[in-house]
Amino acid sequence: MKAKVKQILLWSVTVILALALFSFVNQRRKNALCTSVKVEFTGNPELQFVGKEDVLDLLYSKGFRIEQVAVGSINLMEIEKELTRHPAIKSTEAFFTSGNVLNIRVQKREPVLRVIDSSGESYYLDEDGEYMPLQDSYTARVPVASGVIMEKMPGVTMKEIMQSDSLQKVCILDDLYMISSAARRDTFIWAQMEQLNVLPDREIELIPAIGPGKVLLGDASGISDKFNRFSLFYKEGLPKAGWNTYSSINLKFNNQIICTQNTY
Repeated sequence: MKAKVKQILLWSVTVILALALFSFVNQRRKNALCTSVKVEFTGNPELQFVGKEDVLDLLYSKGFRIEQVAVGSINLMEIEKELTRHPAIKSTEAFFTSGNVLNIRVQKREPVLRVIDSSGESYYLDEDGEYMPLQDSYTARVPVASGVIMEKMPGVTMKEIMQSDSLQKVCILDDLYMISSAARRDTFIWAQMEQLNVLPDREIELIPAIGPGKVLLGDASGISDKFNRFSLFYKEGLPKAGWNTYSSINLKFNNQIICTQNTY
């Protein structure tokens, strides 16, 4: 019995000492000064919408004091929240590593399409279908959509548009987004797609980099099959017929490629 009591007491003292040591080390770490800041980015390295200096300038402009400041007084959640407000940043993660270095990991937003609507307003749609404003410092090399495009709907997400029959009747952005997203998954198609043009009847033309002047897609329905036919025609048909033989091709009908020959 006495042995059991001694064992319990020993275990209790060990736990108390461990907690005390942890508290001491934790407090000491909180009082230690932040030595430096490391900013790293995830996502497409070619995108230059935001860099390390932009991140630091934003934090300093919002009153954050970091280097040579006690680690315990730096609010990591507020840093993450503030940075995520930047229009080119999708998410952030802030944490300390050994040596009291503040690490800030930034995931960039990646545009898949630049839209110029009927009112003349211009903006990007990113990989998640979210609106993304243009930046003065950098322009992304993505396809441009123009033509009969109504003004964007602030506060309405692409997912909501895609799930609403009534919104789809008045908005073409969901089709443009789906076409761009599908093209982005195929390096050959992506390299060919320079522009999307929305016609008055809401049908969509693709303006390719080479070959016929326009490719009629219709809408986004069956877009994977349309792009498969596009690739097959470009890789096997056009080289034989001649790159300047056709003025346009029509892919809107299932299992068909309708070509219009140049008249000059």
